[in-house]
Amino acid sequence: TLIELMVVIVIMGILAAVAVPKLFAMIAKSKASEVGPAAGAYVHRQDVYIAEKFEVGDFKAIGYDVPQSTVFNYTETYTANTKEVWTATPKAGLSECSSGTWTVTSEMDSHGGKHVAETDCEMLTPNFTAIGSGS
Repeated sequence: TLIELMVVIVIMGILAAVAVPKLFAMIAKSKASEVGPAAGAYVHRQDVYIAEKFEVGDFKAIGYDVPQSTVFNYTETYTANTKEVWTATPKAGLSECSSGTWTVTSEMDSHGGKHVAETDCEMLTPNFTAIGSGS
C-alpha cells in the first residue's frame, strides 16, 4: 500500500542520511592513507643517510623516490646539511582537508638526527605524528 511504500522510503532516506557522510569520510581516509608510508620511507632513508654522513640530506642525496600520486604533491625544503622539511600537500579532491598539509621536519642535533611529524588533518591520519618518534 501507499503507507508501506512511504515508510520504506523514509527508512531508506534515514539510512542514506547516515551512510553517505560516513562513506565520504572513509574515501577521504583511504586517500590520506598513502601519506604514512610515503613519510615512513622518507624517514627511514633520512635515518640511514644521517647515520652514514652525520648530516641531513635532500631527496636526491638520500635516494628518496617521490611517490607518484593523484592525491598529494610531495615537496622538500632543504637547508644545507642541517634541516630538511618533507611536505605532502593535497591536490584537489581531498575536500575534508584541502588546506592542510602533512610535514616531517628532519634536523641534526647533538645526538644525531631527529624527526618531527605534524599535520593539521589529524582526523584523516590519526597516527601520523608518531612517524619518526621511535614509537
